Amino acid sequence: MSSTTVDNKMSIETIIHPEPEEGRPAWTTPFWPRLRDSLIEDPELFDHLHLECGICLTEMSIFRHDHTFTPDEGLTPKEKTRSHRACILPCGHMFGHKCLHTMIDEAVKEMEEGRAPELSCPSCREVFSPHRDCPHPHSGKLMPTTMEGVYKMPPAFSEGGVLSHSCGNCIAIETISVVAALVPMFTPPLDLTERETLMVYGAADNGHMWWSVNFEQSIDVYDEVVREIPLGDALQRICDEINERLKQNAKKRWYSEDFSELKFKVMLQRDIRPGMGYEEAVDVVQDGQANENEVLEAVRVLQDGQANENAVLEAVRVLQDGQARGDLVWRLE
Repeated sequence: MSSTTVDNKMSIETIIHPEPEEGRPAWTTPFWPRLRDSLIEDPELFDHLHLECGICLTEMSIFRHDHTFTPDEGLTPKEKTRSHRACILPCGHMFGHKCLHTMIDEAVKEMEEGRAPELSCPSCREVFSPHRDCPHPHSGKLMPTTMEGVYKMPPAFSEGGVLSHSCGNCIAIETISVVAALVPMFTPPLDLTERETLMVYGAADNGHMWWSVNFEQSIDVYDEVVREIPLGDALQRICDEINERLKQNAKKRWYSEDFSELKFKVMLQRDIRPGMGYEEAVDVVQDGQANENEVLEAVRVLQDGQANENAVLEAVRVLQDGQARGDLVWRLE
Protein backbone atom coordinates (compact mmCIF):
# COMPACT_ATOMS: atom_id res chain seq x y z
CA MET A 1 0.00 0.00 0.00
CA SER A 2 1.46 3.33 -1.00
CA SER A 3 1.62 6.12 1.58
CA THR A 4 -0.05 9.46 0.98
CA THR A 5 1.43 12.73 2.19
CA VAL A 6 -1.16 15.03 3.74
CA ASP A 7 -0.54 18.76 3.52
CA ASN A 8 -1.71 20.20 6.83
CA LYS A 9 -2.87 23.69 5.88
CA MET A 10 -3.84 24.48 9.47
CA SER A 11 -0.32 24.42 10.86
CA ILE A 12 0.71 27.16 13.26
CA GLU A 13 3.12 28.58 10.68
CA THR A 14 0.45 28.90 7.98
CA ILE A 15 -1.99 30.47 10.44
CA ILE A 16 0.55 33.08 11.56
CA HIS A 17 1.99 33.67 8.08
CA PRO A 18 -0.72 32.77 5.55
CA GLU A 19 0.42 32.36 1.98
CA PRO A 20 -0.82 35.13 -0.29
CA GLU A 21 -3.39 34.26 -2.90
CA GLU A 22 -1.82 33.56 -6.27
CA GLY A 23 -2.09 36.50 -8.59
CA ARG A 24 -3.15 38.98 -5.89
CA PRO A 25 -0.64 41.82 -5.59
CA ALA A 26 0.38 43.16 -2.19
CA TRP A 27 -0.87 46.56 -1.07
CA THR A 28 2.15 48.86 -0.84
CA THR A 29 0.76 52.40 -0.43
CA PRO A 30 1.42 53.65 3.14
CA PHE A 31 -1.38 56.23 3.16
CA TRP A 32 -4.14 55.57 5.67
CA PRO A 33 -7.25 57.10 4.01
CA ARG A 34 -6.79 54.96 0.89
CA LEU A 35 -5.81 51.87 2.88
CA ARG A 36 -8.74 52.34 5.28
CA ASP A 37 -11.28 52.57 2.45
CA SER A 38 -9.84 49.47 0.79
CA LEU A 39 -9.93 47.50 4.08
CA ILE A 40 -13.58 48.46 4.58
CA GLU A 41 -14.31 47.22 1.08
CA ASP A 42 -12.30 44.00 1.54
CA PRO A 43 -11.08 43.10 5.08
CA GLU A 44 -8.99 40.22 3.65
CA LEU A 45 -6.58 42.90 2.46
CA PHE A 46 -5.06 42.69 5.96
CA ASP A 47 -3.30 39.52 4.73
CA HIS A 48 -1.81 41.25 1.69
CA LEU A 49 -0.03 44.29 3.08
CA HIS A 50 3.57 45.23 2.36
CA LEU A 51 4.03 48.73 3.77
CA GLU A 52 7.40 50.47 3.77
CA CYS A 53 8.34 53.14 6.28
CA GLY A 54 8.78 56.52 4.59
CA ILE A 55 11.80 57.27 6.79
CA CYS A 56 13.99 54.14 6.61
CA LEU A 57 12.33 52.53 3.55
CA THR A 58 12.11 49.11 5.21
CA GLU A 59 8.93 47.10 5.78
CA MET A 60 6.75 47.95 8.77
CA SER A 61 5.11 45.23 10.87
CA ILE A 62 1.33 45.13 11.27
CA PHE A 63 0.34 42.33 13.64
CA ARG A 64 1.60 41.71 17.17
CA HIS A 65 3.30 38.40 16.28
CA ASP A 66 5.35 40.19 13.60
CA HIS A 67 6.79 42.92 15.83
CA THR A 68 10.50 42.72 16.59
CA PHE A 69 12.44 44.65 19.21
CA THR A 70 16.06 45.76 19.59
CA PRO A 71 17.58 44.96 23.01
CA ASP A 72 20.86 46.67 22.07
CA GLU A 73 23.16 48.02 24.75
CA GLY A 74 23.05 51.78 25.05
CA LEU A 75 19.33 52.05 24.43
CA THR A 76 16.97 53.32 27.11
CA PRO A 77 14.34 50.89 28.48
CA LYS A 78 11.67 52.75 26.48
CA GLU A 79 13.70 52.53 23.26
CA LYS A 80 14.14 48.77 23.73
CA THR A 81 10.35 48.29 23.71
CA ARG A 82 9.82 50.09 20.39
CA SER A 83 9.09 47.94 17.39
CA HIS A 84 8.82 48.95 13.73
CA ARG A 85 5.05 48.71 13.87
CA ALA A 86 3.13 50.89 11.41
CA CYS A 87 2.07 54.27 12.84
CA ILE A 88 -0.38 56.70 11.28
CA LEU A 89 0.03 60.48 11.46
CA PRO A 90 -3.03 62.77 11.34
CA CYS A 91 -2.21 63.67 7.73
CA GLY A 92 -2.58 59.98 6.83
CA HIS A 93 1.05 59.11 6.03
CA MET A 94 2.48 56.07 7.79
CA PHE A 95 5.89 55.42 9.36
CA GLY A 96 7.55 52.84 11.58
CA HIS A 97 6.96 53.38 15.30
CA LYS A 98 10.69 53.26 16.08
CA CYS A 99 11.66 55.69 13.31
CA LEU A 100 8.89 58.14 14.18
CA HIS A 101 9.79 58.21 17.88
CA THR A 102 13.49 58.63 17.09
CA MET A 103 12.60 61.70 15.02
CA ILE A 104 10.40 63.06 17.83
CA ASP A 105 13.01 62.37 20.53
CA GLU A 106 15.65 64.29 18.57
CA ALA A 107 13.31 67.27 18.22
CA VAL A 108 12.42 67.21 21.93
CA LYS A 109 16.12 67.24 22.93
CA GLU A 110 16.55 70.59 21.19
CA MET A 111 13.70 72.23 23.13
CA GLU A 112 13.68 73.86 26.55
CA GLU A 113 12.27 71.66 29.31
CA GLY A 114 8.49 71.78 29.46
CA ARG A 115 8.06 72.87 25.84
CA ALA A 116 7.03 70.66 22.94
CA PRO A 117 8.56 71.07 19.48
CA GLU A 118 6.57 71.80 16.34
CA LEU A 119 6.61 68.56 14.35
CA SER A 120 5.71 67.98 10.72
CA CYS A 121 5.20 64.90 8.57
CA PRO A 122 8.42 63.80 6.78
CA SER A 123 6.38 63.18 3.60
CA CYS A 124 3.99 66.13 3.22
CA ARG A 125 5.31 68.57 5.89
CA GLU A 126 1.85 68.86 7.50
CA VAL A 127 2.32 70.03 11.11
CA PHE A 128 0.90 67.43 13.54
CA SER A 129 2.23 68.58 16.93
CA PRO A 130 2.20 70.07 19.57
CA HIS A 131 -1.11 69.85 21.36
CA ARG A 132 -2.55 73.23 22.35
CA ASP A 133 -2.92 72.69 26.11
CA CYS A 134 -0.15 70.28 27.14
CA PRO A 135 3.63 70.07 26.62
CA HIS A 136 3.68 66.50 25.30
CA PRO A 137 4.35 65.85 21.59
CA HIS A 138 1.85 63.97 19.47
CA SER A 139 3.24 60.75 17.98
CA GLY A 140 0.45 59.43 15.76
CA LYS A 141 -1.65 56.32 16.25
CA LEU A 142 -0.70 52.68 15.84
CA MET A 143 -2.30 51.09 12.81
CA PRO A 144 -5.33 49.00 13.88
CA THR A 145 -5.31 45.26 13.21
CA THR A 146 -9.07 44.63 13.29
CA MET A 147 -12.04 46.12 11.46
CA GLU A 148 -13.39 47.36 14.79
CA GLY A 149 -10.18 49.33 15.22
CA VAL A 150 -10.38 50.62 11.64
CA TYR A 151 -13.80 52.12 12.30
CA LYS A 152 -12.59 53.75 15.54
CA MET A 153 -9.80 55.71 13.83
CA PRO A 154 -10.43 59.47 13.49
CA PRO A 155 -10.48 60.97 9.99
CA ALA A 156 -7.31 62.52 8.60
CA PHE A 157 -6.86 66.28 8.80
CA SER A 158 -7.93 66.62 5.16
CA GLU A 159 -11.17 64.77 6.01
CA GLY A 160 -12.14 66.94 9.00
CA GLY A 161 -10.10 65.36 11.80
CA VAL A 162 -8.42 67.65 14.35
CA LEU A 163 -5.56 67.44 16.83
CA SER A 164 -6.84 67.04 20.39
CA HIS A 165 -6.29 69.93 22.82
CA SER A 166 -4.17 67.62 25.01
CA CYS A 167 -2.42 64.26 24.72
CA GLY A 168 -4.24 61.10 25.80
CA ASN A 169 -2.40 60.86 29.12
CA CYS A 170 -3.37 64.41 30.07
CA ILE A 171 -6.97 63.84 28.94
CA ALA A 172 -7.17 60.73 31.12
CA ILE A 173 -5.75 62.50 34.19
CA GLU A 174 -8.02 65.53 33.66
CA THR A 175 -11.07 63.29 33.32
CA ILE A 176 -10.26 61.16 36.38
CA SER A 177 -9.60 64.34 38.38
CA VAL A 178 -13.11 65.54 37.53
CA VAL A 179 -14.58 62.29 38.85
CA ALA A 180 -12.35 62.50 41.95
CA ALA A 181 -13.71 65.98 42.70
CA LEU A 182 -17.27 64.60 42.62
CA VAL A 183 -16.62 61.57 44.84
CA PRO A 184 -17.21 63.35 48.21
CA MET A 185 -20.54 64.68 46.95
CA PHE A 186 -21.90 61.36 45.68
CA THR A 187 -20.50 58.76 48.11
CA PRO A 188 -21.39 58.21 51.79
CA PRO A 189 -19.22 60.04 54.37
CA LEU A 190 -16.13 58.06 55.35
CA ASP A 191 -14.20 58.31 58.62
CA LEU A 192 -10.67 58.10 57.21
CA THR A 193 -7.58 57.90 59.39
CA GLU A 194 -4.46 59.97 58.72
CA ARG A 195 -2.98 56.98 56.92
CA GLU A 196 -5.95 56.40 54.61
CA THR A 197 -7.02 58.09 51.41
CA LEU A 198 -9.28 57.58 48.41
CA MET A 199 -7.69 56.74 45.07
CA VAL A 200 -9.71 57.20 41.88
CA TYR A 201 -8.67 54.94 38.98
CA GLY A 202 -9.48 55.03 35.30
CA ALA A 203 -8.73 51.97 33.12
CA ALA A 204 -8.64 52.31 29.34
CA ASP A 205 -11.04 50.25 27.27
CA ASN A 206 -8.09 48.63 25.48
CA GLY A 207 -7.07 46.91 28.73
CA HIS A 208 -3.43 48.04 28.50
CA MET A 209 -3.41 51.39 30.33
CA TRP A 210 -4.68 52.83 33.59
CA TRP A 211 -4.25 56.03 35.54
CA SER A 212 -4.92 57.04 39.13
CA VAL A 213 -5.53 60.26 41.04
CA ASN A 214 -5.02 60.63 44.79
CA PHE A 215 -8.07 62.32 46.27
CA GLU A 216 -5.90 64.43 48.58
CA GLN A 217 -3.20 65.10 45.95
CA SER A 218 -0.61 63.87 48.44
CA ILE A 219 2.75 62.31 47.64
CA ASP A 220 2.31 59.79 50.46
CA VAL A 221 2.36 56.14 49.43
CA TYR A 222 -0.86 54.22 50.06
CA ASP A 223 0.06 50.66 49.12
CA GLU A 224 -2.63 48.61 50.84
CA VAL A 225 -6.02 48.39 49.13
CA VAL A 226 -8.68 48.21 51.85
CA ARG A 227 -11.82 48.00 49.71
CA GLU A 228 -13.61 49.41 46.70
CA ILE A 229 -16.06 52.26 47.29
CA PRO A 230 -19.22 51.88 45.16
CA LEU A 231 -19.78 54.79 42.78
CA GLY A 232 -23.53 54.79 43.35
CA ASP A 233 -26.19 55.26 40.69
CA ALA A 234 -25.90 59.05 40.41
CA LEU A 235 -22.10 59.16 40.03
CA GLN A 236 -22.21 56.16 37.66
CA ARG A 237 -24.61 58.06 35.40
CA ILE A 238 -22.20 60.99 35.32
CA CYS A 239 -19.33 58.60 34.47
CA ASP A 240 -21.44 57.12 31.66
CA GLU A 241 -22.07 60.61 30.27
CA ILE A 242 -18.35 61.37 30.44
CA ASN A 243 -17.54 58.16 28.55
CA GLU A 244 -20.13 58.94 25.90
CA ARG A 245 -18.44 62.30 25.35
CA LEU A 246 -14.99 60.65 25.25
CA LYS A 247 -16.21 58.21 22.59
CA GLN A 248 -17.64 61.01 20.47
CA ASN A 249 -14.43 63.04 20.78
CA ALA A 250 -12.25 60.04 19.85
CA LYS A 251 -14.05 59.77 16.51
CA LYS A 252 -12.74 63.18 15.44
CA ARG A 253 -9.71 64.04 17.57
CA TRP A 254 -6.15 62.75 17.33
CA TYR A 255 -4.24 61.76 20.47
CA SER A 256 -1.64 58.99 20.59
CA GLU A 257 -2.99 56.83 23.41
CA ASP A 258 -5.44 54.23 22.13
CA PHE A 259 -8.57 54.57 24.27
CA SER A 260 -12.05 56.00 23.80
CA GLU A 261 -13.54 55.46 27.26
CA LEU A 262 -12.48 54.82 30.86
CA LYS A 263 -13.72 52.43 33.53
CA PHE A 264 -13.74 54.32 36.82
CA LYS A 265 -13.11 52.87 40.29
CA VAL A 266 -12.80 54.46 43.73
CA MET A 267 -10.56 52.57 46.18
CA LEU A 268 -9.95 53.13 49.88
CA GLN A 269 -6.20 52.64 50.39
CA ARG A 270 -3.89 52.75 53.38
CA ASP A 271 -0.28 53.68 54.06
CA ILE A 272 1.19 50.62 55.81
CA ARG A 273 4.76 51.86 56.28
CA PRO A 274 6.00 51.89 59.91
CA GLY A 275 5.20 55.12 61.70
CA MET A 276 7.96 57.56 62.63
CA GLY A 277 8.68 58.32 66.29
CA TYR A 278 9.20 61.82 67.69
CA GLU A 279 12.98 61.49 68.12
CA GLU A 280 13.36 59.99 64.66
CA ALA A 281 11.36 62.91 63.26
CA VAL A 282 13.76 65.38 64.86
CA ASP A 283 16.73 63.49 63.35
CA VAL A 284 15.14 63.54 59.89
CA VAL A 285 14.58 67.30 60.01
CA GLN A 286 18.09 68.02 61.30
CA ASP A 287 19.77 65.67 58.83
CA GLY A 288 18.53 67.59 55.78
CA GLN A 289 19.15 64.64 53.43
CA ALA A 290 15.73 63.00 53.62
CA ASN A 291 13.34 62.78 50.70
CA GLU A 292 10.05 64.66 50.60
CA ASN A 293 8.01 61.75 51.93
CA GLU A 294 10.25 61.40 54.97
CA VAL A 295 10.26 65.12 55.74
CA LEU A 296 6.48 65.37 55.41
CA GLU A 297 6.09 62.45 57.80
CA ALA A 298 8.54 64.12 60.18
CA VAL A 299 6.58 67.37 60.10
CA ARG A 300 3.37 65.50 60.82
CA VAL A 301 4.95 63.80 63.85
CA LEU A 302 6.44 67.06 65.11
CA GLN A 303 3.12 68.84 64.81
CA ASP A 304 1.29 66.02 66.56
CA GLY A 305 3.92 66.15 69.30
CA GLN A 306 3.45 69.90 69.69
CA ALA A 307 6.98 70.67 68.60
CA ASN A 308 8.06 74.29 68.75
CA GLU A 309 7.56 76.49 65.73
CA ASN A 310 11.26 76.51 64.83
CA ALA A 311 11.31 72.73 64.36
CA VAL A 312 8.40 72.79 61.95
CA LEU A 313 9.78 75.77 60.04
CA GLU A 314 13.10 73.93 59.76
CA ALA A 315 11.29 71.07 58.04
CA VAL A 316 9.72 73.55 55.64
CA ARG A 317 13.17 75.00 54.91
CA VAL A 318 14.49 71.51 54.14
CA LEU A 319 11.67 70.99 51.67
CA GLN A 320 12.32 74.36 50.05
CA ASP A 321 16.05 73.71 49.76
CA GLY A 322 15.22 70.39 48.14
CA GLN A 323 13.12 72.20 45.53
CA ALA A 324 9.91 70.58 46.71
CA ARG A 325 6.68 71.35 44.90
CA GLY A 326 5.20 74.68 45.94
CA ASP A 327 1.86 73.17 46.92
CA LEU A 328 3.58 70.85 49.41
CA VAL A 329 5.46 73.68 51.08
CA TRP A 330 2.27 75.73 51.20
CA ARG A 331 0.43 72.89 52.93
CA LEU A 332 3.12 72.69 55.59
CA GLU A 333 3.34 76.42 56.23
